Amino acid sequence: MKRTLEPMAAFFNARAPSYDEVHIGHISGGLATKDLVARYLPEGIETILDLGCGTGLELPAIFARFPGAKVIGIDLAEDMLALLHERCAGFNVETLCMSYFDYDFPVNHFDAVISVMSLHHFTPAQKLDLYSRVRSTLKPGGVFLNCDYYIANPLRVRLNFYRLRLKCQQPGAMHFDIPLTPKQEMSILRRAGFGAVEVLWEQGNTTLIRGEK
Repeated sequence: MKRTLEPMAAFFNARAPSYDEVHIGHISGGLATKDLVARYLPEGIETILDLGCGTGLELPAIFARFPGAKVIGIDLAEDMLALLHERCAGFNVETLCMSYFDYDFPVNHFDAVISVMSLHHFTPAQKLDLYSRVRSTLKPGGVFLNCDYYIANPLRVRLNFYRLRLKCQQPGAMHFDIPLTPKQEMSILRRAGFGAVEVLWEQGNTTLIRGEK
C-alpha cells in the first residue's frame, strides 16, 4: 500500500508521546546520543542553539556539564517542545516553535550550534544555505555538532531523492528521509566555510560530525 506523507510538524506532534522510547530503543546509537553532544562540546560553553531540539533528549547531559548555559531550541512540533520544557525545568531554555530555516540567525552570537537526528530531511542545497547561516551565527572558534543518521551508498542517496521527486514534494515540507553519506555531509560543511570538519563518533548508521568556525 502506498504510504501517504504527513506534514513535518503534524508527523512529530502525533508521535511526541512515543518519541523518546523510539529514539532511544530503536535507532542505532540512540541511547548513546543522549550524552554524546555534551561530551564533545568544548570547555567554557555559555550559549547554545539547538536545531530540531524535539523533546530535548540531549539537553540534561549538557546542563549537567554546563549548568549555567543558555539554550535556544527550535522545533516545528509544539507537543515535542512541551515535553522538552518538562524535562529541562529549572534550566535556562528558550524554545521557538518554527522552522529553523526561518530563524533570523544573529551574527557571532553562539558558542555552539547542535543538532541531533533532524537534518536528514533536507537537500544539499538547503543544507548549504542553512550551514552558511549556522557558521555566521557562531562566535569565532565556535563549533557546530551535527549528530544524524547517514547511509554509506551514494546510489541510495540518489534513489531517495528520485522517490521524493516522484511524490512531487518539497524537501522538508513533508516527513520524508533523505540522508546523505557522511562524506557528502562533510563536503557541504566545508563549502559553507567550516574548518576542522571531522567525524567524532560513529555507531551503526549514526554519526557525529563537527565543524569549526
